[in-house]
Amino acid sequence: MQTNIFNNYRQWVQEQKMPKGKRAVLLAGLDLFAQQGYNGTSTAQIAQQAAVSQATIFKYFKTKQDLLLAIIQPIIENLFPLYRDDFLPQLDRFTTVTEMVHFIVINRYQFIKENADAFVIVLTELLTNDTVRQLFFKAVQASQPMILQHFSMAWAKVGIRPELDLMTVARTLIGQLLTYFFQQQLVPQLPVDETRDLQLIEQQIIRAIQK
Repeated sequence: MQTNIFNNYRQWVQEQKMPKGKRAVLLAGLDLFAQQGYNGTSTAQIAQQAAVSQATIFKYFKTKQDLLLAIIQPIIENLFPLYRDDFLPQLDRFTTVTEMVHFIVINRYQFIKENADAFVIVLTELLTNDTVRQLFFKAVQASQPMILQHFSMAWAKVGIRPELDLMTVARTLIGQLLTYFFQQQLVPQLPVDETRDLQLIEQQIIRAIQK
């Protein structure tokens, strides 16, 4: 499986039956939103990159927000489940907290890094866009049975503190990784030793959740 969400999104767009102009607008919007951010991108720029008129953009999308949603919705509804189904079964093979945490930290941080633009766009919209929030929480709810199944099996084998529920452990894992990720995004000029930093993150997580 490709590990880059935007590459998979481009492939998904190419496979859909749609007018050529609409496809060009979606791909141009994707590239420019990733490079410049949503607020830093104008419909004129999208039209220029797509080699269409602005009228063509508004023929298919009433607003720039609708164009952004047309990009984000397939990512949340179609692509994230593919990554979920690829990732979760791998948790079943670990027998210690150390092994499991090491895998999650390295695997998921690499995934976040490779999809930095997608994460920034989606997380920003989660904070400001009710429609995106509803799509996201619907996807999370649909994934809950599979998430609980694999994490419950892993919990039993590796020895997680019994008083910690799934959401508490998830906050510990996700919070550490996203904090480090956004530190890199917000202050990219700071010197970092990624290998050492991730090792420290692993140690902090293990201390927090191990029996």
